[in-house]
Amino acid sequence: MNPVDDRKQQLTRRSFLSLSSTCLGAAALNSLLAQDSFAQTGQAFGGLSGLPHFAPKAKRVIYLFQSGGPSQHELWDYKPKLKDLVGEELPPSVRGNQRVTAMTSGQLSFPLVPSVYEFAQHGQSGAWVSELMPHTAKIVDDLAFIKTMHTEAINHDPGITFFQTGAQLAGRPSIGAWLDYGLGA
Repeated sequence: MNPVDDRKQQLTRRSFLSLSSTCLGAAALNSLLAQDSFAQTGQAFGGLSGLPHFAPKAKRVIYLFQSGGPSQHELWDYKPKLKDLVGEELPPSVRGNQRVTAMTSGQLSFPLVPSVYEFAQHGQSGAWVSELMPHTAKIVDDLAFIKTMHTEAINHDPGITFFQTGAQLAGRPSIGAWLDYGLGA
């Protein structure tokens, strides 16, 4: 049986009129409810009623997200203990019950490996920065290093989506939308 012919038989005159009237009713209801205007008027700088929202002071935000760039372990997340543990197996307590990626599923061992680059502390904050970023090392006190984020995602794409939106699945407002909102746009 042809699915197009089957659908034609299901769509009778009566079902067509019923569906059309439902759509027209929904449109009419929308216009009636719009007259009541359930939405509240915005505050001086936007935001939700009852929550403080102040005039934005920042005029610009420079947000760098370099997907595919060097690992944080090569740039600014110094792990000095790895030099002492080089070649030892990753303890099961670290990996826990996490799945392994397709790239590592065939590996027989998981040896610990330190960064091959030298690290030094910079600025008044004493931030650790590798030799790969000599210019960044000069301005570490003007930067924010966020080291508390983690995700359960074992692949990069869901992890990136989580980092940008707070959820592994697409469709949530990204950090760009929140920055735009915070600046009062």
